[in-house]
Amino acid sequence: MTLYDHIRQVLRRLAKAPLFTSITLLTLAIGIGANTVVFSVVEGVLLKPLDYPHPEQLIGLWHTAPGVNLPLVTMGAFQYFPYREQNKTFQDIGLYRTNSMSVTGHGQPEHVDGLEVTDGTLPIFGIKPALPALHAAG
Repeated sequence: MTLYDHIRQVLRRLAKAPLFTSITLLTLAIGIGANTVVFSVVEGVLLKPLDYPHPEQLIGLWHTAPGVNLPLVTMGAFQYFPYREQNKTFQDIGLYRTNSMSVTGHGQPEHVDGLEVTDGTLPIFGIKPALPALHAAG
């Protein structure tokens, strides 16, 4: 029996059992689709390099305070400025925090999520600001 004969026999049996064939094809489609999704996520998150110059040199630094049961403590100016001034290891240090703001101009104001960053943050990522820094009036 040749390969052609085997395939013809399998197709004939599948045609005689349409419910089994439908379930089999649906199972294959779901399995292939799920595999594609998982690979796309893994490739996009883990395998694809970040779109920054020298992403292998980027690190994150977080503080904890286990004595007072705080798993994550934000860095304040009293920590940031000494770190930056006494730094002998890193190219630069940047600090950021999430914020939301209203963007106005032409048309209706729009509320957007954003980041507030220190002056060292954008150069670390190789980004030039589109506008000069805005200083808050105090």
